[in-house]
Amino acid sequence: MHRGVLVALVFAAATTVTLTAITRKAGAAGVYENAAAEPAFLVSPRQVALRGDFEYSLGESSDAWIYRLSGVFPLRSAFMLAIEQPFLAVNNEDGLDTGIGDFWLRGSARLWRGSGRSFSLVGFMNTGSGTRRHFPYASQTLDVSASLGYVDSLGAATVFATVGNTWVNREKEGETDDARHTDNLRASAGTIVSPLDGASVRLGALFEDYRSGARRWILFAGGTIAATETLHVGADFQTEVGPEAQRVSDFALSLSATVRF
Repeated sequence: MHRGVLVALVFAAATTVTLTAITRKAGAAGVYENAAAEPAFLVSPRQVALRGDFEYSLGESSDAWIYRLSGVFPLRSAFMLAIEQPFLAVNNEDGLDTGIGDFWLRGSARLWRGSGRSFSLVGFMNTGSGTRRHFPYASQTLDVSASLGYVDSLGAATVFATVGNTWVNREKEGETDDARHTDNLRASAGTIVSPLDGASVRLGALFEDYRSGARRWILFAGGTIAATETLHVGADFQTEVGPEAQRVSDFALSLSATVRF
């Protein structure tokens, strides 16, 4: 437990210092990233769940309202599947533009578990099926990612980490600017602390290293509380803190409701 508390304090301090120092200018180096989604899927309870997210994101030249509907489904004891469909309302210099975002698939396969620790293969596919390219919120590219995930439960705290690669595929080269969305290495780490029954606080960071040379750092934080035995409500915040010219968004804030069966 002491290890978990120490990790939580370090992440809290780092997040506070960084948020104090950030600026609000962004430069669109890649597609929009929901940084907490992959770690949340990695540590999610192995039970059927339906979730709705309402998110606001602010960037340099546009802002967007994003509504996501998603579901998580366990397959036997070692496998999990998740689906996600976003809906977009993007406000930029051309006015308000609405549409259906790219459909997502996520999957995980547990490789080993013991003494509160586990290793899993986790991956996602962004199908690029949106009605049009609402860059950077819908890329209309087929992206496939695979990572190794690690989870360690330390009493009231859980630490997690992922490392892997994402491959970006286009029907025609040049449909999306190569400098903004290319193959990339990705790694994330963080902690989840449960100070009270039915409540949890999470902190983490995601790093992406693009083949084009761009690098992005995204910090995320959030909390969840059980309103009832089946209904859980939460809030999440994320911000990009890397070089200004390589950011996609300044910050995003979301509210969520999850029903677990």
